[in-house]
Amino acid sequence: MLSEVTEVAAALRGPPVCPAGLLLQCSRTAGQFLPLHFFPDCPVDLFFVLDTSESVALRVKPFGDLVTQVKDFTNRFIDKLTQRYYRCDRNLVWNAGALHYSDEVVLIKSLTPMPSGQSELKNRVSSVNYIGKGTYTDCAIKRGIEELLIGGSHHKENKYLIVVTDGHPLEGYKEPCGGLDDAANEAKLLGIKVFSVAISPNHLDQRLNIIATDHAYRRNFTATSLKPTREIDVEETINTIIDMIVSTAHPLPSLPPLAPWTSW
Repeated sequence: MLSEVTEVAAALRGPPVCPAGLLLQCSRTAGQFLPLHFFPDCPVDLFFVLDTSESVALRVKPFGDLVTQVKDFTNRFIDKLTQRYYRCDRNLVWNAGALHYSDEVVLIKSLTPMPSGQSELKNRVSSVNYIGKGTYTDCAIKRGIEELLIGGSHHKENKYLIVVTDGHPLEGYKEPCGGLDDAANEAKLLGIKVFSVAISPNHLDQRLNIIATDHAYRRNFTATSLKPTREIDVEETINTIIDMIVSTAHPLPSLPPLAPWTSW
């Protein structure tokens, strides 16, 4: 008898009310409401691959100046990786990491959540010293792919590489990790999108086109520029890449539709 009274009282109260104050909408499951932000929103994994080889470090005087500009570009980019409203009451959230390379690959930081990990990642980028030797871009891209696969989210559609390089070496130079074409094709097969960013503007190099997923991921992206347009050129590159990612990112699937609420 007591159980019957309890059931009738519950029916009279009606369906449970979504708690006030939640930033996102709620989803009902098993007769209860859960905040939608209990589940991941729209995660994006972004990994920087930075060329600090001799052809970059020693191109202009003072030596190492272009590497310093590449580091500044990377840190300015990291500053913009903040949570933002996406769509369908979800937020776009970032994981970011970086490496730099010459004839060896040096991990700067594995994928880490933004913005909480911004300061540490930027400090590590700032402390990079250029290696200044050969240019094994194929090895660096494959290591970046590996970092994207082992870290970050399991949402494979939202994984991106940003490769900053001058495109050297030329054809015939030693490439110990299968070559640039092989590395670029591996990224494509895995659904990883690759932005190809030149060290300097208007730098035309076929290898930069090979690195990029397609023409839209290459354009005239540049990590450095000459004054007085340096700030404008670099800012335009960063904003264009972020806008492309935000406009094409895939949200995680929502929970399946629930049956209509029924009462006694």
